[in-house]
Amino acid sequence: MSDLEKLNHNHEDGCDCGCHDQDDRMMTLVLEDDSELHCHVIGIFDALDRQYIALLPEGDEEALIYRYAEVDNEEGFELSNIDSDEEFETVEDVLFQLLDEANDWEEFEEDEEEYEEEYEDDEEE
Repeated sequence: MSDLEKLNHNHEDGCDCGCHDQDDRMMTLVLEDDSELHCHVIGIFDALDRQYIALLPEGDEEALIYRYAEVDNEEGFELSNIDSDEEFETVEDVLFQLLDEANDWEEFEEDEEEYEEEYEDDEEE
């Protein structure tokens, strides 16, 4: 399953996506002043022919977005800052679109489950 599919995947018991407990997917960033920032991983996604990662610091409501690259180091990846406002705005738009699509899918599945329950109730009568 690609990272993009994981971002849009509705995690159900028993599925073999390998990315359950998304709330528990954490990353600790070490900032320039050597302080640590604990973040929830929202997801890794593609935009502008690159990969990016969206993180949500604990206790914050504003996501951080970095370039993401898999490399051969201890962590297995490298993060880098986004250079321009134009790049950031484009990547942010892609992230919002992906999150909107994921929310639409979850709402669709909730509506479908509600319909199935109503249908089963009607059959029993």
